[in-house]
Amino acid sequence: MKKQFIILFLFSLQASAQNPHFPKVKISVPCNDEFINNYKGKWLIHEPVSAPDYHDEAMRRLNAMNDLIRKIYPQPTGGDAGWSAAFAKTSFADEVKFIPVKDRDPEETKTKLNPVYRYNYTCGLSPWVCTGNPNEIMNMYPEGSSGFIDINENELAILNEIYAAGDEWRIDGRPIKRKFFAAGQWKGYDMMSSVGGYYADPASDHFVLISRDGMLPYIPITRKQFLDRATQYVTRYYDELTSKIVQSNESMPSQFRAPQAELDKQKAINMKFKNDALTKLQNELEKTTNDGLLDAPAVVGIDPLLMNQGPVFQSEAEGGRLLATENPNYFHKELPRYIPQFFVIELMSGDPNHSNMKFKNIIEENFPIEKLKAMIDK
Repeated sequence: MKKQFIILFLFSLQASAQNPHFPKVKISVPCNDEFINNYKGKWLIHEPVSAPDYHDEAMRRLNAMNDLIRKIYPQPTGGDAGWSAAFAKTSFADEVKFIPVKDRDPEETKTKLNPVYRYNYTCGLSPWVCTGNPNEIMNMYPEGSSGFIDINENELAILNEIYAAGDEWRIDGRPIKRKFFAAGQWKGYDMMSSVGGYYADPASDHFVLISRDGMLPYIPITRKQFLDRATQYVTRYYDELTSKIVQSNESMPSQFRAPQAELDKQKAINMKFKNDALTKLQNELEKTTNDGLLDAPAVVGIDPLLMNQGPVFQSEAEGGRLLATENPNYFHKELPRYIPQFFVIELMSGDPNHSNMKFKNIIEENFPIEKLKAMIDK
């Protein structure tokens, strides 16, 4: 144990020596954009990775991910390249319930956890910049970074937001979530973005899911499932809202209570909103049934109360988002927990005028996605 501590301590000193904060370098010519854009940087020594469980197996896979990047980007230009990583215990396809909270949305509480381990590998670029002194440049490491690639394993970053707080929005106890917006294709795989519609394609960040053939780590909910749950949710929401208004008014001193006519007006407004939403849902159920689309995936807007204008179901190009749950049957439980079973790649660009932003283009053009996929289940 003592020997291991000494080795780790020496490694930390070495990393700190090679990776000083905001290093400055004297140059023999005046600094300008052309010089910066052609300046040859280096690969930094990465900081120690915290992997108390399965350390050797985790590091072997993280090093393999890093090798994929190093082979297509051996020489950083205009910046220094470095990577960091984490390996930690998490969970997947958990079951939840929503606990009522006074004056707030219900809070999600997990009732059953399905433990898994996740990896996170990040390769980022720290740009060199002119300092203002004619013959000096400075690197923005570690606070400044511009452009990176994330490789997340066993963590479904593209499905990270619940649709609405309420027990109605569950399938077998699992919360229904929004999937990221579609944003074209990359190397034959669906590309996604955290923003949708017109903004999805030019967004600065894009995500790609890589899973085993013929199986996804999420399950789309159907239009029928959505319509059933939306009907329950709308009914409960407006009934509870009206009840809270009445209770709040009755809890106040008599001299401060709203007159009955004002309460009746507010009740009528709530009833109209409720009936309008239920009518819209019923009409959509009839249309969906007649069109034979009850089992089609539910791609919807962001408003579960249907107060906005427009159809219940809409395409992702129109701003809709697919609703899904994490797939509880995706993980092969007989495999060791350190084995990757799916990946989500995130690509983020930075300043388009800086040469190290070519990094994103290099990754998009040359990343060996099939080699990463070959790591699944191994």
